[in-house]
Amino acid sequence: MEIIKVLGLFLSNQVKISPTAARGLIKLAIKDEIGPFTDFSKITYVNLQNVIENSLRKRLTHFKIQDIDTLIEQLSEELKKNQSLITLANI
Repeated sequence: MEIIKVLGLFLSNQVKISPTAARGLIKLAIKDEIGPFTDFSKITYVNLQNVIENSLRKRLTHFKIQDIDTLIEQLSEELKKNQSLITLANI
């Protein structure tokens, strides 16, 4: 799913990890929030917003990332700017 790549690249630049690791964190957070058998093509904007606010926040807190509130806000903004990628994936 293209939105995961976009969010992963943004996250990797913010916390200085590889894009692959950042995408992995997001995918694991999706599995935590929505379930282990989630079809990524069925994920909605609201699902992703909940993932960012809840399970991704917990994972970033676990890794002691600084200024998490700002990072979560920025990720939410990035999601909002690129929400059309979710729609395109579901066509």
